[in-house]
Amino acid sequence: MDAAAAQAAAGGDEEQDQARMDAIAGSLQTRDAMRLYNWLSQRCFSDCVVTFYRRALGKREEECVRSCVRKYRLFSTATGARFAHIADPTSSPLAAFDD
Repeated sequence: MDAAAAQAAAGGDEEQDQARMDAIAGSLQTRDAMRLYNWLSQRCFSDCVVTFYRRALGKREEECVRSCVRKYRLFSTATGARFAHIADPTSSPLAAFDD
């Protein structure tokens, strides 16, 4: 009886540990997403916005910002896919990226 109770308690501890790890991982993902968003906003703004005479972006500035965001979004997606492939090569269809 004591061994069964100890095993049940250990299972409960593992579940609690897993829940804590999931919460930490979620928090880190949110933090990293916010950092990326802030960095990308600053980077694209400083690269594309050159005049401050108007309240709205000019056509060229708006196109530059859209292009900048698209470029970094594609890069981030490709990087994430590559890391996922490295972590588990059997589940990813990215065979073209193999070394």
